[in-house]
Amino acid sequence: MQYTKKAILLDSDTISRRVKDLGREISAKYPEGNIVLVGILKGAFVFMADLARSLQVSCEIDFARISSYGSGTVSSGELKIIMDVTAPIKDKHVIIVDDIVDTGLTLNRFRKLLEERSPRSVEIAALLDKTARRQEQVQVDYCGFTIEDGFVVGYGLDCDEQYRYLDSVYVLEQ
Repeated sequence: MQYTKKAILLDSDTISRRVKDLGREISAKYPEGNIVLVGILKGAFVFMADLARSLQVSCEIDFARISSYGSGTVSSGELKIIMDVTAPIKDKHVIIVDDIVDTGLTLNRFRKLLEERSPRSVEIAALLDKTARRQEQVQVDYCGFTIEDGFVVGYGLDCDEQYRYLDSVYVLEQ
């Protein structure tokens, strides 16, 4: 399927302001720090880097690579851990950082897995919350933007590994 770029959905200045707001909100909630940011690769790496720099408290950084899609485009509901968190999270505040919340299936299962490791808390920060395809309710504690249905790229989000480098978020169309 061939896609072409459409008009900007969120420009870089709008994204930057919102990410800084989220950083201030998290810093105010956890003034003592003791936070572990867990970025979901690959899409969340740009958002997570900017979010970490927006914090006014120290934090640890770790990554996970998870999937429930396999080779298809529809979630199987099965959680596959490709790369697990290595930082100790027991008694720490964990914030899962994701690029986009879509069906909710993968993120809910991953959250439950982390909760089994006895952190003080597990929260979710997502740049984008796309509720149109939601199959399971997800508590997004720190939401950048709520968007309508559509295929979005840029600011870490990709289409066939392309467009991650864009500093704004675009909607693609066929």
